[in-house]
Amino acid sequence: MKLYFNFSKIKFVSLIELITSISILLLISVLLHEEYILPPFLATASTKYADKDWKINKQTTIVFSYLFAGIVAVIFSLFVYGIFYATIASFVCYLIELVLNIEHPPSLLVTFIGVLDHVKFTYIIKPVLIGIFIIEGISYILEYKIK
Repeated sequence: MKLYFNFSKIKFVSLIELITSISILLLISVLLHEEYILPPFLATASTKYADKDWKINKQTTIVFSYLFAGIVAVIFSLFVYGIFYATIASFVCYLIELVLNIEHPPSLLVTFIGVLDHVKFTYIIKPVLIGIFIIEGISYILEYKIK
């Protein structure tokens, strides 16, 4: 099996977007003491940035799925917490996202982590909303403003 190295302009831009957005998100996460929220946004950035068609057509899906996942985490956290309930909450979240046609699998980590950590309402604003704005903002700036 031969390996072909194809490092196109799209891949280079996606690498710059990933490094930029995750670096900013890392800095803010450390300053706000919310480091545990990085995995879902790292997953989104690494899958979103490399696929130009997906990047353009999925922005609203990403925003709504993350916000919804945060809301589900907060609702479950009002009553229960722990790994068992975090898993159940993630299943429920994904099922509802499928019905609403806003599924974005990395957002399930927000639900899982939120229920595990027994979060409050501020979880939706900080760090979920901040993460969404950073991932989507960097994508917008580097994709549309630099060209």
